[in-house]
Amino acid sequence: MPDIMTALLLDRPAGPADLASAMRVGEVSVPESGVGQVRLRVEACGLNPVDWKVARGSAAWSWPHILGLDVAGTIDVIGPGVTTPADDGTSALRPDLAVGDRVALYHDLRRPGGLAQYTVVDALAVAHVPAAVTAVEAAALPSAGMTAYQALVRRLRLAAEQTVLITAGAGGVGGYAIQIAKGLGARVIATASTTKLEAVRALGADEVIDYRVAGGPEAVAMAARALTPSGTA
Repeated sequence: MPDIMTALLLDRPAGPADLASAMRVGEVSVPESGVGQVRLRVEACGLNPVDWKVARGSAAWSWPHILGLDVAGTIDVIGPGVTTPADDGTSALRPDLAVGDRVALYHDLRRPGGLAQYTVVDALAVAHVPAAVTAVEAAALPSAGMTAYQALVRRLRLAAEQTVLITAGAGGVGGYAIQIAKGLGARVIATASTTKLEAVRALGADEVIDYRVAGGPEAVAMAARALTPSGTA
């Protein structure tokens, strides 16, 4: 096991205009997993708007910092208390995990992220990646996918045969939201621009409104109401 790894390092807080000049490829120590943590050998790291937004810095960071919130990889070290009881007798956090497991996660904003060869994360944050899903596909899921899931399932409690309007259906969150809603058995009305209408239909949308043709938010809302079963909601 090497002591040093390669990472994309952010040397200082930076906004979008100077982010490139604030970053460099360099070498840092390989992190060690602590109590309740696992270490991953990173295979893929997704990029989202939040990655460049948080590059402005955090009081919790040490410098240089490693960005990268959506991560997929293979567990190579399991810390104490993860698969066996902790020294204080606390039950094992994740007895389902093992070295070699393929997992994905949305990283803790306070900690060094996934744009590196290795990263350490709380064991409770990781999810198993099915064999049919590649690391690149898994790393594209957490941020956008979890946002869509939490909105539709945890907050709206969307159910079968309900109708939902999903704006920006061709976007990261919107694309996942369409598929989740269809998986729940809901009827989906989505918005998209002219060139992306067919792509949104391919994701499963029952109706797609071209927001550029429909007009502003009120016009889009009226068009969506006209497409609901009652024509009013």
